[in-house]
Amino acid sequence: MLTRFVLTISFIMLLGRSSAQDTIVFHQQPQWKTGMNIASHTFFYEEVDDTALSFIKVKEKTFVPFTHDLQQLRTGNRPLIIQWLRFTIRNASSTDTIQLRLNLSAHYFTALYDSVKLIGRGGAYETRVRAFDSWNLPFKILPNSTQRFWVRTEDRQNQLRPPIIFLETNFSSLRGVSQGAYTDRYLFLLLAAMAGCLFFISLYALCQYYLYRDKAFVWYIAYTTSSLVIALFWMDIRHYLGLFSSLFHDLVLSVFLFLVPVLYSLFVGNILKLNVHFRKGWLLVKLLMGVAILQMLIGFVTIRTGSFFFTPYYGYFVSVIPIILLHIVLLVLTTLTNDKVKWFLFAGLLSLLLLWCIPVSGVFASLPSRKPEIVVILIFPPAFLLLGLTIEAICFAFALSYRSKLVLVEKNNLQEYHSKDLAEKLDARTKELEVQRIIREEQTLKQVQTDFDQRIAAMEMTALRAQMNPHFIFNCLNSIKLYTLENDAETAAGYLTIFSQLIRLVLENSRSEKVTLHNELETLRLYIELEAMRFKNKVRYEFDVEPGIDQQYIEIPPLLIQPYVENAIWHGLMHKKEGGTIRIAVTQPSGHLLQLEITDDGVGREMAAVYKSKSATRQKSFGLKMTEDRLQVIHQLYSAAADVEISDLRDKNGHAAGTKVVIRITV
Repeated sequence: MLTRFVLTISFIMLLGRSSAQDTIVFHQQPQWKTGMNIASHTFFYEEVDDTALSFIKVKEKTFVPFTHDLQQLRTGNRPLIIQWLRFTIRNASSTDTIQLRLNLSAHYFTALYDSVKLIGRGGAYETRVRAFDSWNLPFKILPNSTQRFWVRTEDRQNQLRPPIIFLETNFSSLRGVSQGAYTDRYLFLLLAAMAGCLFFISLYALCQYYLYRDKAFVWYIAYTTSSLVIALFWMDIRHYLGLFSSLFHDLVLSVFLFLVPVLYSLFVGNILKLNVHFRKGWLLVKLLMGVAILQMLIGFVTIRTGSFFFTPYYGYFVSVIPIILLHIVLLVLTTLTNDKVKWFLFAGLLSLLLLWCIPVSGVFASLPSRKPEIVVILIFPPAFLLLGLTIEAICFAFALSYRSKLVLVEKNNLQEYHSKDLAEKLDARTKELEVQRIIREEQTLKQVQTDFDQRIAAMEMTALRAQMNPHFIFNCLNSIKLYTLENDAETAAGYLTIFSQLIRLVLENSRSEKVTLHNELETLRLYIELEAMRFKNKVRYEFDVEPGIDQQYIEIPPLLIQPYVENAIWHGLMHKKEGGTIRIAVTQPSGHLLQLEITDDGVGREMAAVYKSKSATRQKSFGLKMTEDRLQVIHQLYSAAADVEISDLRDKNGHAAGTKVVIRITV
């Protein structure tokens, strides 16, 4: 019996000791300068269901003692990690209400529950409460009461930090926050400097695009702006600024971290023309960019919904391996290109890759350092990522500036070449215009000379026609005078009638430079009739016009044939006792050539010279000379061929049988 009693007492004492370890007892408001670690008084539970549990369901679950051994955290491959912590506090004071704060380190979302309801919210993504209350959840315990609390923490896969749990007073909490801000001051300045650098680089690129409208600046602006957003995001997360909503944070983590490599890949591809020079390599780049875009969508959907169909393989779908491969391919293609700006791009890409890999390797984690301000920077991987992005953006800015310089040099060279070419062309054109001017002046002078010569020729033609008309009138009046002296009134009247008709035609024709062939032959007929009457019908005539000739259409200079007919009468027929016949034949050998033949059967030119008729001699030299001059003037005025051929006719015995005159004129 005694042994059983001792065992019972021992069990009750052990049970009471175990129960006491679960409960944290306060007799008054604590006055701590530093927080109290209550991990040994805390129990732990992690959700493993596909859907989130309600608070009521969680209270029914079995909690296990909480330790710092991460092997006990069954995080698995789920994209959304939800963990619960439970602790109990007893206020033994009968008068004081104890005011405390719960410090859980960094989580995306935290929620504090008592036995009935939600009493506090917090976390890096929580924007509904003050930043100070978000990281140090306030709560209180009434006098003479024992309260149990549950804490819900929500994190993302690969973003989980080792959980801690401390109780803080308002003083210790403020002191911890101020000490943390002091320790993070260099980190804050570094992040702010990089954000400012990215901001001004983006403004510079925007101004450059406004000036040059180069498509490469569009991708560069998108790249630097996205990098700036990432810098602001990590400043917000690290220093509890509360700038952005949870949706924005999810966008940055799932989209921007994959979007930035896509944007600077497009920038590098555009500035180096990789799609032209390396088609297969650019095809691989586009494939990797497509994988990155798919990762954006997968990451965003899974983070926002907290579930994924391929939950065990989630880590493979959001792996950074495609991004690293994309980076390496860009480095290789950049070195292979012949563009002069490639080394700026290569330096930027290489710096980002190295600074990205340094924190992953953990090389700084084991380095001893006495300054916590430096340690904070060395153990904060986003700082290296942002530093790499900033250095890369600066190198890319140098590449754009150098490219603009090359474009300007090429433009100046091209402008100089065009200016030189334009000067040469202008000089050649000036010389050509000078030659043309000289030619035009010569042509103008020649035209003026031609016009002057034509006017002179026209005046000469008019003068010749004016000389021909008195010559006819003089001869005809002599004949009328002869008949009047012989008292032959009837013949004189007939002669006068024909003379009046002839005078009318001569006056009409004298006003024109050319007359129809019909008018010219009619004038010639009237003249021959007058001469026949004068020589007592010793003169006979015949007209033979080729049937195909249009006498009303063809035009010739007036009184062109008459001098030769007159010469035939006075030189050939006047000295024959029986008179003779004059034959006028008109033919058209070709379309633009008219041939006039005046044939007489007189004494011929040799006998006419023997008779030496003074009157005839004077008449011959006057009439024929004027006709020869007229033919020369016709050729000068109308550029028409006009020539005369005179030949003697002989009979079978070789005696003179008359004269033949052939006139050829272009019509």
